[in-house]
Amino acid sequence: MAIVSFSFDKISIEKKKPLEVPLKAKTSIKVLEIKEEELNLAGGRKDLLLRFFFEYAVDYQPNQAAVLLAGNVLYSGKREDLEKVVKEWRKTKKFNPQVSKDVLNHVFMRCNIKALSFEQEVNIPPHIVLPHLQPAGGKKNKVEDYIG
Repeated sequence: MAIVSFSFDKISIEKKKPLEVPLKAKTSIKVLEIKEEELNLAGGRKDLLLRFFFEYAVDYQPNQAAVLLAGNVLYSGKREDLEKVVKEWRKTKKFNPQVSKDVLNHVFMRCNIKALSFEQEVNIPPHIVLPHLQPAGGKKNKVEDYIG
């Protein structure tokens, strides 16, 4: 099973007010909907694909800034496996852990990179801790030493 395509449908970033300490970034992701799509292949064959619609959000608390990325991922696999995913989704709004891992890891990777870029553009600290160099023999990193 594989990711066939990925695209953004909505990109929104807002700094609601000048940033103040304490600033905490909370990240969330939601699969909003799954749709079946038929792909016409050579020889009149048809293949089933699933389109996962998602929302990825970073909320800088308390109510200081927000990032929202919404889009979709097109996913390919065996027809019977994909039909099971759709059936389970319609019943429980959950789906196969392996498919979930594949789709959500791809969404996280793409959205984290895009969010970091936009956060830099509007001068918001990164929502994830990025690696940085320390002088040799320097002290251990502490949360209060983080400067964003």
